[in-house]
Amino acid sequence: MDHPLSLSIVRGHPTPEELAALTAVLLARLRAATPDTPPEDAPARAPWTPTRPRRRPPVAWSRAQARP
Repeated sequence: MDHPLSLSIVRGHPTPEELAALTAVLLARLRAATPDTPPEDAPARAPWTPTRPRRRPPVAWSRAQARP
């Protein structure tokens, strides 16, 4: 989220449980209203890109040259 959210009670004296329930409902509605897209500063990754690099043995380059 770009901006901090605040909540102020202007009338009444809610219990901590009531405040927790209200906060949970408001956050659930906020998440449902927000599109589920990655942030723009996240690097784009192709779906076929492996998540970890493949491990190659240290002498793999010499074995590739030795084959006829």
